[in-house]
Amino acid sequence: MNIKALILCACLAAMPAMAGKIVTYTATSKVSQEEANNAAMAGVAKQIKSQVSATQTLTKYEDINDGKSVLGETYRAKSNVKSNVVLKGVKVVPVKADKGFKATATLDMDEFTADLQFRLKTLKQEIAKLEKSARKAIDTRVYINAATDLEKAEDKVNEHNFYLLQLADVYPLDDSHRLQHGLPEIEKLLVERLSSVTVTTTTEPNFELTRAEMPSWNVIVKDSIGPVPSFPLIARQSKTLSERRTQKNGIATFKLRNVNFDKGPYVIIVEPNFPLELLKKAGLTSALEVPYRVRQSRCTIKLDCEMIANACSALENALSKKSIFTTTDEESTAPELSVEIENTFRGRLGFISSFDFTIAIKGENVNFFTTAKGVGKTEVDATISAIKKTDFSALQKQLMPVCGK
Repeated sequence: MNIKALILCACLAAMPAMAGKIVTYTATSKVSQEEANNAAMAGVAKQIKSQVSATQTLTKYEDINDGKSVLGETYRAKSNVKSNVVLKGVKVVPVKADKGFKATATLDMDEFTADLQFRLKTLKQEIAKLEKSARKAIDTRVYINAATDLEKAEDKVNEHNFYLLQLADVYPLDDSHRLQHGLPEIEKLLVERLSSVTVTTTTEPNFELTRAEMPSWNVIVKDSIGPVPSFPLIARQSKTLSERRTQKNGIATFKLRNVNFDKGPYVIIVEPNFPLELLKKAGLTSALEVPYRVRQSRCTIKLDCEMIANACSALENALSKKSIFTTTDEESTAPELSVEIENTFRGRLGFISSFDFTIAIKGENVNFFTTAKGVGKTEVDATISAIKKTDFSALQKQLMPVCGK
């Protein structure tokens, strides 16, 4: 065993545990003081790494000299010291030497690991607090709070494990670092409770809609104990329509707008608003379906359109999609409407022109006005483009007193 190895083994043997200990290493250089400083820091880093490895894997100190130890694999060059182990709090002091340069590096291990130790302790406390909160939420049957607390706690467990791995790289671990929690048990209890949950309507739905709005209707949520309070529900079609929570009596009331009307599907999906994995474990993936019918009132109007024929045809086609149809029958009692479309030129890009449009349709008790943008090779093409983009729902609503009967 060479002298360098003997010194290193002696240092390691003198410090069977690093907690509350000071790690030192003295190095010399014939080149510069900077190289001596760097070598001293490298020596401290090597001791930290080798001590932890020896403590955790019971590697004998003699293995340090055979070329297969952690030291040789981890610290191949002095220039890599800072990237391998960041020695926070290390102090390097030049030492007077008869020849060359000399330096001693000193590191307080408690100071070095204080930040990691504090984070781990804080995370333990936060996990314990969330665990207590989740249990209370299950007892009071506010299951969404329990699910939220569990999710937060599991994230903090992962965070704790991440920092623990960092600490294990430079510090000997013992039972005080072990994270003990009952999250799996809490999740099991929550899944058991949720598996008994039922979501139903209070009355048999029988809706016939004449517009894209539904009258109010109720959903009740129960478990094996009774009505469940504060249970989150989401009503959706191709998009989310509403999010509600049940009251103390387990009932949530929905009054939806902007439901599918012009085209289906004519059904509302209601489901628990919980993490999907939790719903799968509880067998709550089957949603409640609330169907409805639509009755679109046909409205016939007389339309005075003085634009070019192609533009008038495009307008009639757009109105027909809202069940508004035109007639030329002079004896018809249909309401008479006039249309006026104006534009402002915006610019040209190559062969394409861009316009801003205003579209006004007026008549007795009807005053529809909107704006649109249109593009095309010609002004007529741009006009047709703007008409196709226009939503005539507001006009349809204004005509309902006349046509909706």
